[in-house]
Amino acid sequence: MKRIGHFLFSLLPLIITIVLQNLITIPICGIAAIAIVLKNNRTGISFQELIDELFGLLSDGPFIIFLSMTYAIAALVLFGFWYRKKLAPAQERVPVTSAFHPWILLALLLLSVGLQYVISYLMNFIGMLRPDWMQSYSELIDTAGIGTFSPLTIIYAILIAPVSEELVFRGVTFGYAKKALPVTGAICLQAVLFGIFHLNMIQGIYAAFLGLFLGYLCEAGGSIAIPIVFHAFFNTFGSFANASMYYRIEQPFFFLFWLTVGVLLTYAGIFLFQYGITVRDRKAGKNQS
Repeated sequence: MKRIGHFLFSLLPLIITIVLQNLITIPICGIAAIAIVLKNNRTGISFQELIDELFGLLSDGPFIIFLSMTYAIAALVLFGFWYRKKLAPAQERVPVTSAFHPWILLALLLLSVGLQYVISYLMNFIGMLRPDWMQSYSELIDTAGIGTFSPLTIIYAILIAPVSEELVFRGVTFGYAKKALPVTGAICLQAVLFGIFHLNMIQGIYAAFLGLFLGYLCEAGGSIAIPIVFHAFFNTFGSFANASMYYRIEQPFFFLFWLTVGVLLTYAGIFLFQYGITVRDRKAGKNQS
């Protein structure tokens, strides 16, 4: 019964995030609608024009990013408190102050770049099989303003989202999943739930794939700080990488070149990470003795 309870608790964060998004989005959109009505109260514009202005605001990139940031901060506070009070004592095997080693940081950097390439291949392969999914994903990115380079987007993608999402999925979700399932099963469960959280097929598939690595980093590294830093590295490279750094399918040489780069960097990142963990733990053992 305890395992069943822990399994159900591992599903709860996903449900809470969906409810929390609505609890934040609906009042803010309501306030925005009232503001639009008050602003245009004396202009004499038609009801249809008011509706059009409201829908224009709801599809405005900066406004959507603001909603996302507001939700992410609320989730960060809620799940950060939950994780710290209920799960951190058992999960944080390594203090944050000693969780990192230069080899580990280098490994996370290499792995974040390598996985960007690998996931870009994965996304484009899925896009060839299901163009409708890719079109929906592209429209979502354009509407949400995620693909737009702005200070607000960068702050959200590089600072707020990594901390918030890691606390939800590699913190609370993974913490309860490990009490109900073997570690491998728990890693797979939190990755699937991380994919579902993104609510569209293309993002969901690549988020689930990325979630496998994030779960591994969290478990092997012994601290949630490690996947947070990796997530920040990953989003940073995705935000600043030039389109020319990715493959072109019509150019076979570059297609194979960037595929090779991605696979080799991913492998090197995993290898160095494991080596860095060994060096870090050996050094910690010597200090304790």
